Amino acid sequence: MTPPDAPHTAAELDALLRLIPSSVRDVAVGHGRDGVHRAAAEAFVAAWEATGRTVTAVVDWPEEAASWLRPARRFAAGAPDAWVVAGAPPGWARMSRRLAHSTDWAADRTYAFASLDTPRLAELAGAPVLDGLRGATADGGTWQIFDGGRTHWPPPAPVAAAEDGGPVLGADGRRRCPWAAGHPLNLAYHDSEWGLPVHGEQALFERVSLEAFQAGLSWLTILAKRPAFRAAFDGFVPEKVAAYTDADVLRLMADAGIVRNRAKIEATVRNARAVLALRESGGLDRLIWSHRPAETPRPRTVAEVPTSTPGSKALARELRSYGFSFVGPTTSYALMEAIGMVDTHLVGCHRRGSRQAAG
Repeated sequence: MTPPDAPHTAAELDALLRLIPSSVRDVAVGHGRDGVHRAAAEAFVAAWEATGRTVTAVVDWPEEAASWLRPARRFAAGAPDAWVVAGAPPGWARMSRRLAHSTDWAADRTYAFASLDTPRLAELAGAPVLDGLRGATADGGTWQIFDGGRTHWPPPAPVAAAEDGGPVLGADGRRRCPWAAGHPLNLAYHDSEWGLPVHGEQALFERVSLEAFQAGLSWLTILAKRPAFRAAFDGFVPEKVAAYTDADVLRLMADAGIVRNRAKIEATVRNARAVLALRESGGLDRLIWSHRPAETPRPRTVAEVPTSTPGSKALARELRSYGFSFVGPTTSYALMEAIGMVDTHLVGCHRRGSRQAAG
């Protein structure tokens, strides 16, 4: 059993996403006000929206309240297809009692993080209130409350990984690049975005900026924070970011939703100004795509994927000549991969060749 204050795990989030039926399109997300449960809720929202589905509301609640009616009504408003909960047992028990008494909320359409996988929950809420509630365990298994008791199911068998570093076989029978197999956010990005051609000044400025913020971090960290990045940087509209002042830098440094690295924040502002200046020379799109190589790699294993090439070195050099920073050869090659200039999906990956199919 995961204690209430334990951070959620990637396996837990993956299990929660698998648990919710594919017919569910709209969910309301609720969480306790502490940082751990707020982070779990934010991770779910990012993963859910990455699949193209909708979060109708995000509602928080305290552990103690004079009245639970207002948060209960907000949580149930709009008749979502399902509800997702991250919280500690005492607060959720009180919230669920009010939901059952005053709204059309249904426990059997509610899905919970592992923090609620405890017999104490049914005792606090009253067993009938939570009959049908389902959830994930920290190791990727699932559980359900029925007649006041909990039934557990173990995690599914792991995906079949190629021993030679080649594509891995997913639970859906498709082979993918290994980095896509560990988290639902990575999988959705791999299948629907990575390697597809990206054009347009604003879209490319966002990609350049996020690749710079990723330096030294995992791409999963950036994906999870991407909605917050877009909100904090005004959608990466170059004119808006270029006009940022020292006050905006301080605002961004105080924003826990993004990567709070002053050097990278200041570089993003400078890069926005460089984007505007570059318009006189044909624009960012022309500059970047002029470095598309005639041939693309055909890696069969992760070890065969380049980290930089003469082409990425040339791209980095030209970007720097226009005043860009945090655009070294490795970061530039990651950009080239992400926006479809080269195809480094492994041979055998079901997305190999997708950039040509997309034009």
